Amino acid sequence: MDIFPPEIIGQILESFPVDQGPITPSRERVWRAELAQFSTISRVWKASVEWITFKTLTIASGELEAFAALFSGENISRRAALTTLKIVFILPDPCNAMGCCSVVRTINREADSTTFSTAVVKLFAILADLEGRTTGEHPLSLAFWEAFRLSKFTEPKGTVERPCKPAEYGQHRHSRREVLEAQAMSGQFELLREDEIPVVHSVTTFDFRGLYDLIDLKPTWIPGIARKLPRLRELLVRREDCYGLGRHKRLEQKECLSVSICTIASDHLRQVRLDVRHQPMENEALPVHRFVKDSQWSQEPWFRVCKHLATFPNLAVLKLLGGLVICPQFFRAIVDYTGVPFPSLVEFELQFAPETADGRWFYDRDNQVIESSRSNPIYKEFWEEKARQEAQRDDDSHYYSDSSGSEDDVRVFEDGPFRTNVVEHDKFRSLPNTNTFLPFLLDAGEAVSQMPKLRKFVLKQGHKFAQYSDLDYFPIVSRVFELWYLKTGMPRSPKDVPTHYDPSIPSDATYLHQNRLYWRVDCWKPWDEVQAAWNAIAGPDAKVVFLEEGKWTVHGGLIDLQIYDEDF
Repeated sequence: MDIFPPEIIGQILESFPVDQGPITPSRERVWRAELAQFSTISRVWKASVEWITFKTLTIASGELEAFAALFSGENISRRAALTTLKIVFILPDPCNAMGCCSVVRTINREADSTTFSTAVVKLFAILADLEGRTTGEHPLSLAFWEAFRLSKFTEPKGTVERPCKPAEYGQHRHSRREVLEAQAMSGQFELLREDEIPVVHSVTTFDFRGLYDLIDLKPTWIPGIARKLPRLRELLVRREDCYGLGRHKRLEQKECLSVSICTIASDHLRQVRLDVRHQPMENEALPVHRFVKDSQWSQEPWFRVCKHLATFPNLAVLKLLGGLVICPQFFRAIVDYTGVPFPSLVEFELQFAPETADGRWFYDRDNQVIESSRSNPIYKEFWEEKARQEAQRDDDSHYYSDSSGSEDDVRVFEDGPFRTNVVEHDKFRSLPNTNTFLPFLLDAGEAVSQMPKLRKFVLKQGHKFAQYSDLDYFPIVSRVFELWYLKTGMPRSPKDVPTHYDPSIPSDATYLHQNRLYWRVDCWKPWDEVQAAWNAIAGPDAKVVFLEEGKWTVHGGLIDLQIYDEDF
């Protein structure tokens, strides 16, 4: 069987599907076990099997000693094959783990911090040991993937509507409101013992996926981990910004993340991606959580993050994703920067929320269009259906009760994580606001002109799953905004198949020889002064395209994978 060269053997083995399922029980391990049987054929086959199976590993924190044993003695040669390591942290079970719900399942955050920190110290010690016993440089992508508690497999499980489920499976003991508030008040854990964490030179990419219980880890780990990775090139951090936490806790978490990011050293980083998924307000008539006063926009956390990252001398790619709640003056961090901001930045992307950090909105209600549609026969069925829904809502006597299980109602949160009211769903803002959106777009243009090496600039309202049809008054009105500015030779997106972060516009390849400016704004047209400013930035020979919503198609059935089926 050694008549095949190693390259052909590798292709044969790679034809087996790799399944990155949960590690316990693990479909990935089943795949590895099936693949391992080929290692007995010969030494060449064994080497090929190990090269593939050790390329990406997912390890639970309780398996770290077994992970280290894989590379003992002569098996240190396997380290050259390892390129991606995903860590799943096992946290302690809560007190009263078999209790009915989160109200009585008490989580010990000190125990979480100790367990997590011990695992991190041990992990880094193992990686440092592997470095000392191997030859050559073997870059590693390290991911803190998720965390969970073993009790989750046995604890009573309710439903979304009735999350409390007593052991006797009788009537629920705690209301949904009590359960959600208990979860919001459970606190966070943190990384301790930073001085005991060894330095690891081989990690060039760090991906904090933050799934499940790992979302409760305080972001203070960021500078602590970054200091231990002197050759780190790419930093990816995923977080959440939940409206249901209330204004105080949201601001506290924003501040903590901002301080953590602003403590990172800058010389070695080439790419930073911060993906903070924003949970939008489902009733846009409610007061917005206000994080800063009008005159204090320079103290807004994301403004400070942008200003700090602008000092990074080698940063080439910056993506601020998830729909960040910012002030309209966000780009003043670049415009008013002393010196040259982002001297090496090539790609910049910002996804922003429809509401602002100073308590305003980037959008208003388009009263003229909505009210005029009432007499338009095209929308007759729309208004009749809306009237039926409102009548049904009035008939639901339980709609506003604490025990309501309806997914259509909207819970109101003010300063704390305690529901203060229940109102109906009402997303209606579609008309860009002159006082907030217009200066925001003008500042963005001025910021682009000050970044000397910038070749790709993306500005988007919402996040990758946001749809222009999300509003309650769609198709009468829609809310979509994307602005793409690309310089000569820089592709807008993948040539053929879209990714989760980039839609595909095949026709873009025809115009790579010139600057391009793409607007995705549906029926709205940007203000004349905004178009003039951006046309001046793009240049007189630029290709300017207003993309039509009806030309987009979904690829593979996934709403965030889109292709623009139109030649310009």
